[in-house]
Amino acid sequence: TDTIDVELRNQYAPYQVQYSTRMILDHLGYASSNIAVDSGYYYLAIKHRNGIQTWSAEPVFVPSSSIYDFTVASSKAYGNNMKEIANHVWGLFSGDFNLDENIDLLDLAILESYIPYFQYGYFETDINGDGNVDLLDVPMVEQNINDFIFSSHP
Repeated sequence: TDTIDVELRNQYAPYQVQYSTRMILDHLGYASSNIAVDSGYYYLAIKHRNGIQTWSAEPVFVPSSSIYDFTVASSKAYGNNMKEIANHVWGLFSGDFNLDENIDLLDLAILESYIPYFQYGYFETDINGDGNVDLLDVPMVEQNINDFIFSSHP
């Protein structure tokens, strides 16, 4: 139903990318991929079209088969940097259109510049996922600006 970019980053500074892949999310929000990396501890970094880059709370041991579920608790993300989107379901913050790891007035300006075009379909500026870029997308971005949402990672 959608894609995410997943990076495995070294557990020590400067946290270099050791592996990167694009994964397909299914209708339940699960993604899987064959990862060709040595077993060890890595931070998981998730990127999604306009979402704040989100890292695992701690380095995760990655053997040949691993599961890490960001959705079960805000504490699964570094700095508890997720939002409860349904009862006991956590998700990424949206609205970082310029991908500078900060949702701010620059992002709101981008969104507002797309609204007059009445875009319909899959667009990064469609925050609420209803298929339209319109004024209904603005409140969520404004809330994230007011809450000073930014990427949190080591």
